[in-house]
Amino acid sequence: MSSRPDRCTAATLAELGARYARVRAGVDVGFADAGTSRHIRTAHGGVWMTVEADASAREAAASALDPKTVLALGSCGELPFEDHQFEVVLLGHAMLDGSRPRMETLVREAHRVLQGGGCLVFTVEESSDGRGWTARAVYELLRDGFDMVGLRRPAWWRFGTAGRTLTVCAARKTWRNRGMP
Repeated sequence: MSSRPDRCTAATLAELGARYARVRAGVDVGFADAGTSRHIRTAHGGVWMTVEADASAREAAASALDPKTVLALGSCGELPFEDHQFEVVLLGHAMLDGSRPRMETLVREAHRVLQGGGCLVFTVEESSDGRGWTARAVYELLRDGFDMVGLRRPAWWRFGTAGRTLTVCAARKTWRNRGMP
């Protein structure tokens, strides 16, 4: 277990703490650190599930947490839950470093498992050179199924481009494709 979360994980946890003191049901996806999952569970209470794509991270989390609450991510990015089960979905930074179709799948799956008004929280690296995310790109990713509730940058973000992050909190709404009439 890691004693100190990376800056993206720390920003995601801070946003969750600012929004929710107590969570009834939540899922953390892809943090690859049982210490982070344990911290989330003790700080926010409720029922939490952990989903990992990597088998070694899944085994480590299962040994540190209740093995019944640690599950595998589907081969195409599917979450192994029924619809509308969770109040909060937290996406780990590693889950968002990938191809755009994979990220769209994760967002759709988060939308599917969230209850009405449920919250999706994640942090991505911000960049204007195409290697990271822009606020506009995050909005485009979420706009069909989520309302942006919060978009935060660290207080020091104005002082250079290295290490910039965007922490996003989005509320679930009814899914609609804006491109269709």
